[in-house]
Amino acid sequence: MNKNLIVLAYANASPFPYHAWTPLAILSVGSYLEKHGMEVEYFDARIHKIERFKELVRRKPLMIGLSTMTCFQIKNTLTLAKLVRKMDSSMPLVWGGTHPSMMAGQTLESDLVDFVVKGEGEQTLLELVQAMQQGRDEYSDIAGLGWKSKGRNILNPDRDFLDIEDLPFPYDGKGKDILLEYVRRSGDTLENIGYESSRGCPHKCGFCYNVFFHKNVCRVKSIEKVRTELLKLKALGVNKMTFYDDTFLAGRKDAMEEILPLLKEIDFKWIANVRINTFTPELLKKFEESGCVYIFFGVESPDDEVLKYIKKGQNRRLIDEGIKVISQGNIPTLYSLMIGLPGETDEMMNRTLDFADEIRRRHPGAEVPIQPYVPLPGTLLYAEALKLGFKPPTHLEGWKNFTNDEVENPWIKNPRLLHAIYINSFMAFRYDRFLKNFWSKIIFGPLHALSMWRWKNRNYKFFVEIYLYLIYKRTGGFFIMLEKLIKG
Repeated sequence: MNKNLIVLAYANASPFPYHAWTPLAILSVGSYLEKHGMEVEYFDARIHKIERFKELVRRKPLMIGLSTMTCFQIKNTLTLAKLVRKMDSSMPLVWGGTHPSMMAGQTLESDLVDFVVKGEGEQTLLELVQAMQQGRDEYSDIAGLGWKSKGRNILNPDRDFLDIEDLPFPYDGKGKDILLEYVRRSGDTLENIGYESSRGCPHKCGFCYNVFFHKNVCRVKSIEKVRTELLKLKALGVNKMTFYDDTFLAGRKDAMEEILPLLKEIDFKWIANVRINTFTPELLKKFEESGCVYIFFGVESPDDEVLKYIKKGQNRRLIDEGIKVISQGNIPTLYSLMIGLPGETDEMMNRTLDFADEIRRRHPGAEVPIQPYVPLPGTLLYAEALKLGFKPPTHLEGWKNFTNDEVENPWIKNPRLLHAIYINSFMAFRYDRFLKNFWSKIIFGPLHALSMWRWKNRNYKFFVEIYLYLIYKRTGGFFIMLEKLIKG
């Protein structure tokens, strides 16, 4: 066994190639371990072949770290874990990320899990590595850790948050190799370099993981640290990137006033998730001048009653004012809406669909994806979902198809309709950005035209598209292979 080698793996989190973004979930942890003298190797399933993962397992590392969210990724993470068990049944498997953090006890029950790192993982994983190097088999002093002892599953107390200023640059060390591979691919996979200028979100949206995972603690890096790290990115050949912040700079306008001129100075093209009530015409102009090329907004609903219920922290008036401001600019924009919330009536859902049309009239060209609500464990609305009859999976593997296009909540009369609307809105409103330049227009052009007709007429009869979508999703990227054939 190589006691100084740690392997960190990130399974494919989506069947779509445009979701291949640098995996900060493992790079942040790995760079922290490297800072403390550990040897780290990465496996990113979006850019590495499975043979690389097998070779890393053959090197007998101290442990394999697996990061996963509550989504499609769990299925692929389980596949990696099973492969490790087949190759070396004694290899410790350490799970981390949002899903193991929110469902630590259940995750630890799996035979494919030896340890769970809850929440922010850098220091917890470092202490676990050090304990294992010392040959210890008792870990009760490591905050944030779940572990097994003599047939018992033990969850230690949570860990306090780290000082964000102490975190190393994630693309130092071996992370640089991952970054450079994404830079090489960036010509045809959109903005796929991630950067984190803050952790946490000040808002308490009832459907979001943040309240549980970050406990409403927000930390923003200093302007000096951001400057240093952005200059490092630029020196490595990065010209466009996405802020991974849950809310850009935790919504702090004072931080924006400092960092926007810096982004302009360094000449980045960048993407961010921002609250719609953030903008004034003056701030929008600064976003444009500083190189912002795309903005995400979580609008969710046009109804004040619903917005209050989900604790969105904004109302219809603020949303309307935000659309008015943003539509006067030139930044491509996404407004995300949500349907299928607990207690939603058909009338409420139809108002949301009509609001999508209103947004596109007021802001021509805007993307308006419509997503069915998914009850994520640990979120504020999760308890409401349980009261209304939602039956969560009873084991880790049961979460593998827990996605917007497959969850069937018991209060929904026709879940297939919601799935159809989800896929329809994607094909109709996100075609130009994500599908027009992928694969072949012969495939997606007719589907886009059909989707626009369906949306206009609200006609979801004989919705064969959902079967094409699920076939694609479950075959692990059939069309990616088709693209390669088309390109020769």
